[in-house]
Amino acid sequence: MAIRLFIDSEGVRIMKHKAIELDPRKLVVSEQYQARKTASQTPLPQLADSIATVGLLHALAVVKSKKRGFHEVIAGGRRLQAIHHLLEDGRWPEGQLVAGNLYDEEDALLVSITENVQREQMHPADEFEAFAELIGQGKTIEDVAAAFGVTATVVRRRLQLGRVAPALMQAYRDNELPLDALMAYAMTDNQERQVQVYSNLNMWDRKSPRVIRGMIEEAMTANHRLVHFIGLDAYQAAGGGVTRDLFADEDDLNGIYLIDRALVDRLALSKLQETAANLTTQGWAWVEVTLDSEPVSNRYGRVYPEQVDLMPEQEAAIDLLQIQEKSLMHDIAILEDEEEKADEDEWQAFNQRLDELQEQIRVIENQCEAYTDSQKNVAGCIVRLDYQGLLDIVEGLIRPEDRAQAQEQQQDAEGVGRVSLPAVKTRPTHSERLVRQLTANKTAIVQAALANNPNVALAVLVAQLARRHYGAGYYRHGGFGLGISTSCEPLAADAPDFPQSRAGQELARIEQHWGDVITPGSDGGELAWALSQDTETLLELLAYLVAVTVQGIQHQESSQSSTLDQLAGLLDVQIPEWWSATGETYLSHVSKDRLVEVVSEGASPEQAAPLVRMKKTEAIEAAEQALAGTGWLPSIMVLKD
Repeated sequence: MAIRLFIDSEGVRIMKHKAIELDPRKLVVSEQYQARKTASQTPLPQLADSIATVGLLHALAVVKSKKRGFHEVIAGGRRLQAIHHLLEDGRWPEGQLVAGNLYDEEDALLVSITENVQREQMHPADEFEAFAELIGQGKTIEDVAAAFGVTATVVRRRLQLGRVAPALMQAYRDNELPLDALMAYAMTDNQERQVQVYSNLNMWDRKSPRVIRGMIEEAMTANHRLVHFIGLDAYQAAGGGVTRDLFADEDDLNGIYLIDRALVDRLALSKLQETAANLTTQGWAWVEVTLDSEPVSNRYGRVYPEQVDLMPEQEAAIDLLQIQEKSLMHDIAILEDEEEKADEDEWQAFNQRLDELQEQIRVIENQCEAYTDSQKNVAGCIVRLDYQGLLDIVEGLIRPEDRAQAQEQQQDAEGVGRVSLPAVKTRPTHSERLVRQLTANKTAIVQAALANNPNVALAVLVAQLARRHYGAGYYRHGGFGLGISTSCEPLAADAPDFPQSRAGQELARIEQHWGDVITPGSDGGELAWALSQDTETLLELLAYLVAVTVQGIQHQESSQSSTLDQLAGLLDVQIPEWWSATGETYLSHVSKDRLVEVVSEGASPEQAAPLVRMKKTEAIEAAEQALAGTGWLPSIMVLKD
């Protein structure tokens, strides 16, 4: 018999336990006495590997189970799960028992809490030293990972802490540096440089991984668009050096730093110049190369390619691709009709193939456009990279200094085809500040005039709201100078029964009526129509346009009165005149117990009693009949004061 001392508020308490050996197949994790509710961060397979390598180092704490011959684990539940994992894999030796400490039930929860609270995680610096010592004894990284129940990546990262200067390691042990900052210092093997950076930074920046990396290496990562373009191998072949963030994953390009930024620029420009040389041989007047990825300035004019006929083989290729496209779209439609039965991976593969076919068609169709020699004589190209590092050639640009030549050629018999030339920039007559001042006064004048003409104000308001409601596409966002907008809740999306409801049908009727009456148009048709109407007609339409903006959808039940309730009170709304509880609107969406409760409340307990013995579908029908005409409402639908 062993004892454990536990000091509580009343002094020292003795908890006795007995060391026993147990069959792991007759052990279960206690639900009643397990203090640890949050899952551990250590993956179960890694813990199993650790136990398989070095054995179970700590006995399990158990109590007797109510099930004869079984015990419940009150501390060590994950160790037990790992052992069961080994049993399933066939890696647990046949007949091997598990060491356990048997406690009385009265001490079970206290033992579970104590085991979990008093357990202290090994400090990463200590892990580094332990890992390094094992590696020095001939163990492999995988051996160490299995023994400690961690991944090989964790072992490698801890071992790289050996690159850190002793002074920084001590600062880490003294909690003066966080682990991610220590990792940043480990970017370089030069410990003098590490200490120098640490000493030159203030107390806040010396803890910032971003600042530390910027001080140690002023370099771009392998994920930069220029590196994507030239290739990391080409950079290194040209003598470019790299450093690696050894705490980043091996395939993480952001963890690879290129030291020689100038070399990257030279290689990228050289590669772009090869493309530029090819364009020059095609007859363009000029070709510029840039590493800038910003959009081409609007200071350039443009010439546009002329249409040319496709070759017979190109037309045949498009016909074949379009047949494949049509067949693929048919297959996609079938998959989408199957809804839940559709295979998501198959659907994505089909859509990816469709995109590829459409891109092939687009490429061939683009070949029916070409720049003429006269266009190339006056225009040029810019060769650059997009933001992903892909080659981007902008053709047909006219420089400001070539504007006159382009205009002259445009007037020749041969011409240069379609030309777009930006307006010549001239100094404005008025400064921006004066423009704002004058237009502010102009706005105030119109406001004052409108404020004194309520008929026009009403017409403009109704016209703008009507355009927002009935207009289509981009056109509906236009207006008549008012800073007024509306927002409508998608009622049918949340209430599938809404279109068939009395309120839904009434709103649809009014919607259709005004849709037939109003004269829309991009030339201000709504306003012309509104100005020709009498006040009563405008007020009727305004009432509808305001009504459909009413907000009131809730996501949780509440007993508090809402603005929707207040508005309903102003209108003296009687909900039972518009809505009743039917199978579709309410009863089929609640449990059978709730049906019994509803009928008892809305009709009578006597009518509710038979529902208990009915099937759900029968109970719904019976409940609907019992509630008909009673005016019963669920609490959500009741208007609150």
